[in-house]
Amino acid sequence: MSSLLPLPLPLAPIAWLTGLRRIPDNCVVTVHRFGRFVRALGPGWRWTVPGLDRLGEPVCLIGHHLDVAGSRGTHAELHYQILDPAQAGEALDRVDALVSDQARDALASLQALADSTRPMAEALKAELNRRVARLGLRVIRCSLHAA
Repeated sequence: MSSLLPLPLPLAPIAWLTGLRRIPDNCVVTVHRFGRFVRALGPGWRWTVPGLDRLGEPVCLIGHHLDVAGSRGTHAELHYQILDPAQAGEALDRVDALVSDQARDALASLQALADSTRPMAEALKAELNRRVARLGLRVIRCSLHAA
């Protein structure tokens, strides 16, 4: 038996512990391996492969608030939450920008089709939920203001 074999044994637990990560409550973190999205980690203590896995920034599941400026002097205030982080996938790293872009597009299309039978904020909320539902997101509140 080699005399060098016992040397790495005390280092094994330290190597294992370097992969241990704590994800805060009500948050998720994306895991990237070789620059590609692998999975989303939920809250709690999680183990990742040291040296291979790169973690994104923690993203809260609730309490997202956005102010979106419309093209015709309207301003939309949105509140949304992430219902299914696994469905959102790699979009979690840029979820605010994604929802803002969808809101701008929806606001522009709804302003062109202005329907007086349904309040504009309600129509915008329904349209946004239709657009972002495939990503596991849900707009919970929407209000429009004149800029």
